[in-house]
Amino acid sequence: MLFFITLFKILPLFIIISLGYIFGKFFSDLDNKILNKVTIWIAGNVLAFTAINSNPPSFIEFNSYFWGYSVIFILAILIPYFLKKLNLIKAEKGVISFALMFSNGGYLGYPIVSALFGDEYIAKAVIYVIVMTLLSFSIGIVILTGNVKKGLINMLKLPMLWGFLIGWILGVLGLKWNDLPKLLYDPIRMIKDASIVIILINIGISLSRIKIKIFDLYDTILTTIFKLVIFPLIAVFIVKFLKLDPILAGIFVIEVGMPVGMNVSFITEELNINPALGNLLVFVSTLLSIITVPLLYLILNII
Repeated sequence: MLFFITLFKILPLFIIISLGYIFGKFFSDLDNKILNKVTIWIAGNVLAFTAINSNPPSFIEFNSYFWGYSVIFILAILIPYFLKKLNLIKAEKGVISFALMFSNGGYLGYPIVSALFGDEYIAKAVIYVIVMTLLSFSIGIVILTGNVKKGLINMLKLPMLWGFLIGWILGVLGLKWNDLPKLLYDPIRMIKDASIVIILINIGISLSRIKIKIFDLYDTILTTIFKLVIFPLIAVFIVKFLKLDPILAGIFVIEVGMPVGMNVSFITEELNINPALGNLLVFVSTLLSIITVPLLYLILNII
């Protein structure tokens, strides 16, 4: 019963994604770059800023998520290495590693955390996404490209990082965004309220732009199993070891179980490092997450 309750909680999110996908296919001649910029610089940033500013995380929470994700991050590096050594995967291990370490924890994770735990807990999801993004877009890019400078530059260029830091510092100082003058408060509130819909539509449109080529299917299936099943189950043991409170633990596990992030598709395309596999991993894992997220939430409520 809980599986179906959870499924119906998140199903509206996937319906909006589907509408974006249909719209993207119908208007395939239009460019999606401006909507990506709106999502990254405005919608996603405002959502993260307001969530963190309203509920500033403690250092203990940030520290717990940092060490918890560090385990996932290290496994994301080691597992493809050994799979390649054992000839169990054919693709570049860097692409598999980047797909395992970088999930759609923001664009899809925020709406799902909101649906399952409540809007007030989006701030906890933001902590996870910041930790994941800092490591993935620095060390992760180095692993993918072998270029240390590119990794560091990518980290400093992240708009989410600066939105997070400003929101956190102001929140700790007691300066809340909802205390701003009405002239500033109203537009921020309206953007925040619209941000999840903008993000979900952008996911759908971005998926519609992905060029699917059905090869490397074995690597895709194996990576997706690790991403959506094995890593979240490992995360269950991590939160038990860290003794996180149930809500913080649940959000961490759900975030680990998010599908492969859209940026894996964008970056493999940009760097021309097996973009076909990057695209297929994003597409397949996103579709399957409709089933795996409710199953994961069910497991969290059993243990």
